[in-house]
Amino acid sequence: MRRFEKHSQQNVPPTPASATAGADPGWLVDTRYQKLMTLLILVLMFYMAIPATVFHPRVNNDILPPSMFLRTLKVTLLCAGLLIVVWRHHFALLLAREVNKFFIAYLALILTSVVWSIEPGITVTRFVAVLTVCLICGGCVMAGWHDKRFQQIVRTAFTMLMIGSLIFGLIAPELAKEQGTGISLEGAWRGLLGQKNGLGHASSIAVFFWVHGWLAREVRFWKFAIGFGVSATCLLLSHSSTALMSATFSVMLLFLLLRAPKQKRHYMSFIVAIFVSLILLYSLAVLDIFPGLDFLLQPIIDFTGKDNTFSGRTQIWAVIREHIRLAPILGTGYGAYWIGPLPQSPSSVFLSKQSNFYPTEAHNGYLDIINDLGFVGLSFLLGYLVVFLRQSLALMKFNYTQAALFVALLFEELINNLTESDWLSSNAFSFSVTTLATFALARALLEHRWQMQAQAQTLTEARAASYQPRRPAQRWRATSSGNVR
Repeated sequence: MRRFEKHSQQNVPPTPASATAGADPGWLVDTRYQKLMTLLILVLMFYMAIPATVFHPRVNNDILPPSMFLRTLKVTLLCAGLLIVVWRHHFALLLAREVNKFFIAYLALILTSVVWSIEPGITVTRFVAVLTVCLICGGCVMAGWHDKRFQQIVRTAFTMLMIGSLIFGLIAPELAKEQGTGISLEGAWRGLLGQKNGLGHASSIAVFFWVHGWLAREVRFWKFAIGFGVSATCLLLSHSSTALMSATFSVMLLFLLLRAPKQKRHYMSFIVAIFVSLILLYSLAVLDIFPGLDFLLQPIIDFTGKDNTFSGRTQIWAVIREHIRLAPILGTGYGAYWIGPLPQSPSSVFLSKQSNFYPTEAHNGYLDIINDLGFVGLSFLLGYLVVFLRQSLALMKFNYTQAALFVALLFEELINNLTESDWLSSNAFSFSVTTLATFALARALLEHRWQMQAQAQTLTEARAASYQPRRPAQRWRATSSGNVR
């Protein structure tokens, strides 16, 4: 068995003397570099969430010149992630064995797609962005980590974004609000997130993270009231019906998981599987892969108040489906389609077909995956989701409260990607959250395996110490001198 004591302090965190005393899932604690890791992950999340155009009023099709500051920040984050992995290389190898295998396969597919990409340079750039997120998130769980750190980081980051968005809206309402006059844009806030759907998605994540903190008794009520109130306010101001729906159902799922009687919690895995299966079924209906599933969409239309076109998204999906037919198996390269309203970009077709409107994404995470990496990429995504769910259910057996948060996050992302493109996307701020969750799950399962091995070894050593073999019976015999031995 591999024990932390056998390795250098620079490779893996130390094992406390009380590591084998109980079954506490947070028995491996390393807080020496917690502040540094917090700073890195917060900078990453803000970099992913706040677009460079947030302080620049512009029309949809304008392209700003690249920012030297953002490039320097990106390179700094990449180098920092590399240094952490090299510093704790042995722990990184152990952690990689527990990481979702389809997640690793998906990263390999992204890199391989450079070979057939229609814009190889763009694909390489997007891969570097994905790699940066993976290195920082992976490094974060290898230093300064404990079992509740994931929700603490995400709650802090997204609450700060919500507070900043409200302040920004009060100071500069002309920049923090959408400029359109349509039904879905009029009066909607986008805050620091660049668009209303981004603010809605971020606020929906913050809402159910605060609800989880309250239900799990990890935060005091006054903190919950402030954090939840700020997040819910941004959610309503965003006018994002998809975000409202995902937040509502995620909160309902959390109440179901965390307020169910303990004697009936063993049924929760089946309930979660049913919930996820229904969402995947709705995803197939939206994708229109199997005819006859249209009736499933009517409840969503009624709940969100959208029309049958999902606010014009079905027209975008039709154009994307036409492009998918050109390379259905492997796609046209990761991130190579949405490179901007440029003449050389295949996505510039929207400028003529959509009245000079450029959507920047397919507004469906599954379609964008197929468009970039084909049905091979979609199969990897589905495999990643299944393994993520399986690992979360495995975590439920020994850390039920933490597992409930991962399940709610998966559920929220499944709903959000019905009308937004966020699955494993280098342009989506939620990619940093799901990636951090992926590595956090791996670390939790690795800790549990080590804990069980340590307890088994301690039990074996205790039995060995208490075992005293019986002495062989001494043989007595009479000697010739009459002495008895």
